[in-house]
Amino acid sequence: MRSRLHLQRSLIKTFEGNDTLMPLDIETVPSSSSLSIATAALLLTACAPHDTVDAQEASEVVGSWRGGEVLAYQRPDSQVTVFSMREDSSLFISLIYEVGPRARVWTYDIDVEYQDGVISWDYHTGQLNATRDTMRVSKNYRGDRSEWMWVRDRGSDSLMEHVRTLEDTPFTYRVPPSQDDGWDCAEPEDVGLDGERLSQFLEQIAQGEFGDIHSVLLVRHDTLVVEEYFAERGRVHGPFIASVFRNRVHHLASTTKTVTSALIGIAIAQGSIASAQDPIIRYLPDHHSLLSGEKEAITIEHLLTMSSGLQWSQSGQWSSSQNDAAAIWRTPDLVEYVLAKPLLAPPGQRFVYSNGSAAVVGAILENATGMELARFAEQHLFRQLGITDYLWTSYPDETVETDGGLALRPRDLAKIGQAFLDHGRWHDVQVIPEVWVAQSTQQRLSFGSVGAASLGYGYFWMQTDLPTSGGEVRSFFHPGDGEQLLMVIPELDMVVVFTGGTYGTDVKRKYHAIISEHVLPAVDTGSR
Repeated sequence: MRSRLHLQRSLIKTFEGNDTLMPLDIETVPSSSSLSIATAALLLTACAPHDTVDAQEASEVVGSWRGGEVLAYQRPDSQVTVFSMREDSSLFISLIYEVGPRARVWTYDIDVEYQDGVISWDYHTGQLNATRDTMRVSKNYRGDRSEWMWVRDRGSDSLMEHVRTLEDTPFTYRVPPSQDDGWDCAEPEDVGLDGERLSQFLEQIAQGEFGDIHSVLLVRHDTLVVEEYFAERGRVHGPFIASVFRNRVHHLASTTKTVTSALIGIAIAQGSIASAQDPIIRYLPDHHSLLSGEKEAITIEHLLTMSSGLQWSQSGQWSSSQNDAAAIWRTPDLVEYVLAKPLLAPPGQRFVYSNGSAAVVGAILENATGMELARFAEQHLFRQLGITDYLWTSYPDETVETDGGLALRPRDLAKIGQAFLDHGRWHDVQVIPEVWVAQSTQQRLSFGSVGAASLGYGYFWMQTDLPTSGGEVRSFFHPGDGEQLLMVIPELDMVVVFTGGTYGTDVKRKYHAIISEHVLPAVDTGSR
């Protein structure tokens, strides 16, 4: 089926008939010659001997190639892979930039073999076409086989070369620039924060001590005082990287759920949904047969608090049939897949984290409002916050990824946090109902801990206490896979945003430690 990609004013480049997000503006790169064989040879020199390639033949491969995995459904993901040549005339992959909202950058030293149009490297074998401008490759990794395709992309050569020059440069804090997006900007000291201490923390990110963090934003007293961007595990940063990624949307993963929560509150205020206590059967007319018996008691609130009682597991290998989060990418009807699960506990009694529940909430929103979800969000939330750039993807069956498919600029994600901090208001306009802000951020279930701190769950918001020199302070937040985070700390009048690229890890413990040990100590508690 056709997959919906909702995109506003983002730079688009067409590749093989598919729309893919192009988050790097090549026109902003300082003028540079194309990535020639001689230039590429300077990128990295290996000590061990490698298979050599004739210079003329190597020219068929050296440079940037854009593409990605060939899928049955459309995704806004592709990558630019840079093939380079060493001084010993051997080929290698030197850089991969993941084009799209995940925006990851890796430097590599992967040996490549090439002869007569046949190319291979780790787990990959393939063929270039006769004109040497298209590459089709099969990847076989631990029995998981996939097909990939790249096309020659000489327009990215100078850009990729420039990114390479930015590695390991000294870090310097810069005051966030004022833009016509509603944010006042200042230095940390202007809002009672220790700028030197924060700069030391940001320098540690630039040195790679905290993994692949992509952005850090701190807002205090309605003022943006830290806005820094990084790539390649912190090693690539500076004004150029900031200018590029500041205006590009970033994948939010499960942090998307905070926006989904806000949309439910807005729909209730508008009368499209009676209340969070409404049974979901009222809003899912095509799935009544799956909601009989005890399942009739499942309410919207149960989905929002991950307590529907339905069986669900989203751990283990992505290819495993036991991973429900992966299985919903393969089902022809996501809502049916979720609701057909057996009920293992009475609704409201047991917390089980479920992307499926959050995706069903999106279907409820569309049925209740009679609008495509992204358009509803645009008209009733994004526009009021001055958010014009966003990407919201869907599952193959066209169910919107309200569990984790939204991408926003980090500055715009901070607006969501600021609106919740200000009881639903943005610049004196009530955007999210005040009563919903209170209800959704209230702890309703307890589901674990990070260290000595307990974790609570509300309506797609988590809660925990954080230590400060003046005592513990309450926070509400939601993490996302890849190390995304939106956190609000009301007692300190603060919003914290992180984006990142380390997928497959539980970020709660990491960010609890980072904020407790590096952000909160910079707060002048006397200025609360």
